Amino acid sequence: MSETRPRLEVVEGGASAESATPAAQPPPVRRRTVTLAWVLAALLVLAVAGMVRQGQRAGALEARVTGLEVDLQAAQGALNAHREHLGAVRASVAELQALVEREPTAATPSAPDALH
Repeated sequence: MSETRPRLEVVEGGASAESATPAAQPPPVRRRTVTLAWVLAALLVLAVAGMVRQGQRAGALEARVTGLEVDLQAAQGALNAHREHLGAVRASVAELQALVEREPTAATPSAPDALH
């Protein structure tokens, strides 16, 4: 089997703009490969930018959670103090209620005697 090579011929008119244009363009397969590479590079850049943005948001949210935990602890401390105060008030009210319901004793001076 012998290979036949294409024969080169001289074309009259020299190298015109029409004949030079197809030779200057890259083959379609190479053009698709280059385009695909640029698209993939752009997607990679977008993915990295998205990861950086998410990292920043996560840091900001973590700081906010820490602040809210401090606020929650302060609120729980205040709530416990109010509960203790409420317990003391209830105990005082119970003592006063017991004094009101108790029978008066003879040792307690009456109101008219107290005026003299």
